[in-house]
Amino acid sequence: MTAHRAIRLLAAGSALVLMSGAAVVTGSAAHAKTDDTLIVRDLPASVRLVPGEKVKIILSTNRTTGYSWSANGGCCTASGAAIAKVSKGVYAAPDNTNGMVGVPGQTTWTVTALRTGKTTVTVVTSPPGAQNTMNDETVGVLKITVMAK
Repeated sequence: MTAHRAIRLLAAGSALVLMSGAAVVTGSAAHAKTDDTLIVRDLPASVRLVPGEKVKIILSTNRTTGYSWSANGGCCTASGAAIAKVSKGVYAAPDNTNGMVGVPGQTTWTVTALRTGKTTVTVVTSPPGAQNTMNDETVGVLKITVMAK
């Protein structure tokens, strides 16, 4: 095989590898467009959304402590209309604890932007048996600005 032919084969092989890489990127980009949800894993944080967009707050939580977690907020325009809607938190236990007990899982809240304005979502934790918010501890705050499309 001549050196010239070896270079051409190497170039053709490189182009094929690049093209297959491009297909993977395109596939990833197409998948990303179907789920545009932002994810926040650390608080405090700030996000900007347009009506209809969502952000997920995903935090490490541990139900074995007896503490409960909640996210509240999303209120309100001058007329009293909600700016964002906060879902009830969904807890997911860890996939594999390797036999350990008391391993934290994670809780996910989905916040959906409804209309323009500024609001906050506050995540709090409450001790076992607490009947009022005097004992709640703020975990963090997500500041949300909802802009017009």
